[in-house]
Amino acid sequence: MSMAFDWPSPPVQVIGMGMEPGALGPAARAVLAQAELVIGAAAHLAAFPELTAEQRPYPSPMSGLWDLLRANAGRRIALLASGDPLFFGIGNTLLRHLPPEHLTFHPHVSSIQAAFARLGRPWPQAQCVSLHGRPLASLRAALQGNRLYALLTDRDNSPAAIARILVETGFGESDLWVAEELGAPTERFRHFRAVELANAATEFSPLNVVILETRGPGGVLPEFPGIPDAWFSTGAEPGKGLLSKREVRLTILSLLAPRAGEIGWDVGAGCGGVAVEWARWNPYGEVHAVECHPERLEHLGVNRERFGVGANLQLVAGRAPAALAALPDPHAVFIGGSSGSLCELLDVVWTRLQPGGRLVASAVTEDSRVELHAFAGDRAAEWTELSIARGESLAGQRIMRPYLPVLLMKLDKSE
Repeated sequence: MSMAFDWPSPPVQVIGMGMEPGALGPAARAVLAQAELVIGAAAHLAAFPELTAEQRPYPSPMSGLWDLLRANAGRRIALLASGDPLFFGIGNTLLRHLPPEHLTFHPHVSSIQAAFARLGRPWPQAQCVSLHGRPLASLRAALQGNRLYALLTDRDNSPAAIARILVETGFGESDLWVAEELGAPTERFRHFRAVELANAATEFSPLNVVILETRGPGGVLPEFPGIPDAWFSTGAEPGKGLLSKREVRLTILSLLAPRAGEIGWDVGAGCGGVAVEWARWNPYGEVHAVECHPERLEHLGVNRERFGVGANLQLVAGRAPAALAALPDPHAVFIGGSSGSLCELLDVVWTRLQPGGRLVASAVTEDSRVELHAFAGDRAAEWTELSIARGESLAGQRIMRPYLPVLLMKLDKSE
């Protein structure tokens, strides 16, 4: 939020438009009548031909809105928006520049509310996902079986593109309801099965929202922590390659205990096993995966896309500790690889770790184990050693194939 500019009175009035553009309440109409400058989309402005105030369209790109507002500071300004401006709307953009006391909101019925009204079903249990201006792959982070979703779309993330994602992820039997141009004379509300819509030549108005109910076996995207190793791209035989094994990964995540709003570092991220699960199960946190090996970094990017965590998993190409300099100070750090500089890396990370933060580091070689113990010193560290063996077949007989033991150290930094 930018607080450098002291906004003068009066506050900016943000008016939500309902399904019938001219149907505003008395308070919103009074604000509009008193406005000296009205900013809105062409369709919204056209709904009020009686306005005598100066009228301006939203700038393109929208990043120019703050400049427009600042140039008119001190005037009575009204902004016309769709539905509820604070529900995936322009309210978020405004609040990045102005504190709430300089904004007054007049919400109306949102398109999602109206769509569920057309369907005749309650929607408190629906998960709302905005694909407007966002990568379609981000839908992969939310999809689970037998769930209800409300999706905000755009021209690229169309109902057909959504249906193709559903087919790819094992949810081809899902039901989709597409609500187009709600409240207009051209309004349409149609039902589709994902597998049928995926390759159909059906055309839709770009002004649409999608209600989705997932059906089908799924089994392509994880729905619970502990993603199978073979689901990751590593460039090696499925389940192999530079990847923390699932049992080790789950222990690491439980020690890190990620929380919403926290910044995390995965240093020496390899192909991204820990970083991807960390970002997927903590969608309101921010994870930075640091990796210097080009091929591993490529697979890390593939896995980020595959599991839909592009919004909160940032890839950092470079060798630590130098690559950490530009990153924000973390609340939780996992050191999985150090390229031979573990001692220096531990010192740098511990210094940068925020008070109350958690540091987890792993060691397989004896040299790394010695360095971990030396760094811990008299600190109250938590130590865990994992010795994993998995069942394989040898000469028609079942055997348990052991992996190298992994030592994990956890340190909490005092407040």
